[in-house]
Amino acid sequence: MSPMLASLRDAVAALRRNWGLAILVLLVNLGLAAVLAEPLAGAIERDLEHTGASVEMLYGFDHGWWKEWSERQTGWTQNFGPDLLGSGFAAKNLDSLLKGQLPLRLFARGGDTEPGAESAPAPGLDPVVLALGAVYLLAQTFLAGGILGVFRSPEGGWTVRSLLHGSGFYAGRLLRVMLLALAAAAVVFWLHAPLAGWMDERARESVSETAALAWSLGHYALLLGGLLLVHMVSSFAKVIVVVEERSSALLAFLSSLGFCLRNLGRTLGQYVMVAVAVLVVLLAWRVLDGALEVTGYKTQLVFLLLSQAFVLGRIKLRLLLLAGQVALYRRRAAPGAI
Repeated sequence: MSPMLASLRDAVAALRRNWGLAILVLLVNLGLAAVLAEPLAGAIERDLEHTGASVEMLYGFDHGWWKEWSERQTGWTQNFGPDLLGSGFAAKNLDSLLKGQLPLRLFARGGDTEPGAESAPAPGLDPVVLALGAVYLLAQTFLAGGILGVFRSPEGGWTVRSLLHGSGFYAGRLLRVMLLALAAAAVVFWLHAPLAGWMDERARESVSETAALAWSLGHYALLLGGLLLVHMVSSFAKVIVVVEERSSALLAFLSSLGFCLRNLGRTLGQYVMVAVAVLVVLLAWRVLDGALEVTGYKTQLVFLLLSQAFVLGRIKLRLLLLAGQVALYRRRAAPGAI
């Protein structure tokens, strides 16, 4: 068995032994989401009060009302439109990432319209949403140390106290790794800017619609590839910090870069396999969301449980990738590894 497949097999076993980690991360996600979910529910309830749509909402969801409601919103509520339903959130998140809106709009370049477009720029993510995203990023970075500490032990087993202890112990180092990753992402966006302009110019000069589309989408594909490489290097840097007890985040980042380049096929292979699994889960959710008709509180409860099961599945795939990276690094970084 190849080291990549063997590492994923070990990751599945580690995740099975420590199934409670996914539940813990889900609870953290729900806690952070509740920060905006509760006031959003209050805003919708106030606008629905004494309207005909409020009666219709008892027996089904009024998409027309939500679309009209979202179009007249200002502030952070304008980011919660109908495009978040079903699998639309994935496209919206990817669009925000490639336009530099995430995280904290650090890499955004002006408006969101394409060069030469006459329409006004689409509203970006509100500062309130971006701030919550920053808190989420810090929370995930904090928890990563404890989770990696669990995956580092082949026998598994953990308690909340031991997890929090490990998270606090590695928090400073992993925070520095995160800052290095943001700096590397800034370089990727900086290099992408002139390339995007050049490729957009080629697209406008193309006589074929297919060629123009290829030029227009090509620079986004290159940007996504660069960001994927940064994520992979920073992720393995976190693994190195915990597995080898490194104190220098910079040296761990450089070691990770060398490891990823030496094992590029294997490290990318893990991402490809997990990405395929994510797409399968996303497609299944899209089909299920379209087939389930929510018409009352009973079906609303069913939808809520199914949606949280979907989120839990995505969390498990993220943890699977992390556990697989720990297993692959231990296999390939060991003396005499082939």
